[in-house]
Amino acid sequence: MSFVRRTAATLWHLGTLVAWLGLGLWTALAVYFKVPLAPWLALAMAISILLLFVGACRERLHVWQLLRAPWAAKRRTLSALAVAGVVAIGYFRFVKPDANQVWSPEQARMPVVEIDGDRVTVTHVRNFAWRSETEFTEEFDERVYDVSKLDSMYYVVVPMPSFDGVAHVFVSFGFSDGQHVAVSVEGRRRLGQPYQMIPSLFRQYQLMYVVGDERDVVGLRGAIWKKPVYFYPARTTNERKRAIFLDMMRRAHDLEDHPEFYNLLTNNCMNNITSHLRRLGGRPLPHDLSLLLTGLSDRAAYNLGYIDTELSFAQARQAFRVDKWMQQTPLDADFSRRLREQIAKQVAEAKAAPAGK
Repeated sequence: MSFVRRTAATLWHLGTLVAWLGLGLWTALAVYFKVPLAPWLALAMAISILLLFVGACRERLHVWQLLRAPWAAKRRTLSALAVAGVVAIGYFRFVKPDANQVWSPEQARMPVVEIDGDRVTVTHVRNFAWRSETEFTEEFDERVYDVSKLDSMYYVVVPMPSFDGVAHVFVSFGFSDGQHVAVSVEGRRRLGQPYQMIPSLFRQYQLMYVVGDERDVVGLRGAIWKKPVYFYPARTTNERKRAIFLDMMRRAHDLEDHPEFYNLLTNNCMNNITSHLRRLGGRPLPHDLSLLLTGLSDRAAYNLGYIDTELSFAQARQAFRVDKWMQQTPLDADFSRRLREQIAKQVAEAKAAPAGK
């Protein structure tokens, strides 16, 4: 029993130490990213807070021992807790989204949505003509979508080149009248501000639904940024596709008046999409790592039967990858039609290929 008690005590103290240092790191980073001071001063404050938490590790962290110990034996611990409390109150109570910023051009305008039955009018549909990452022609349109004509939906996965486990995911819709629109949940960046994963955890970006033409939203990632792009057809009923589209438009409308912060873990592209699916009911989605690591979400969707294909997953990954094709074709008004023709061609080739190839 003594071995069990010693092991349990060791695990307890190790867990307490990790939690303590995690709290210190969060507090330091929250100060660094959100305190409105000169960068060097914010960095100095963050380092000081982290050193305070590290110094407190020397004190015994067991709560009952801390309660019985004199002030001199627990002053660093209590001081660190007080700092964390003040930072948390300021961070969660007073740091609010501010829509009055100078935004990156491609995210400068929030979509304005009006829903009247099956008629959805969207102002500020993005339709940029991209020539390079820095050369483009800005255009925002007003478009009207008849939801009764919505008959296709695609799940788009864009992995990060450095780590396939993380990806940007979004959806695209097709209508029988020839219209196509991509809806991408993104972290809205200020002008000149790059997207970075660690800052995205600390209220550096605001949430927005980009509603845009496929040649812009899809083409930008594959042809201009040259990232892998997988364009999977969704397997579901037309009624459900229409319900998902309407739910996304309502969410985009709500963000016009009630802005939110983007967060890489808690309010990102993936969990917004899954929240739309869960609100509609039907087959439940799992709560597991495959939906946290967005780069694995296409396999999860395939295993759940949400991807409309008879191919194996490995074949589907090849057949529905379109970035290499996009780099050899113009991003013009006929892009969406040719994209679907290319996918049909690649699927046919995959089916005709000998087994194991």
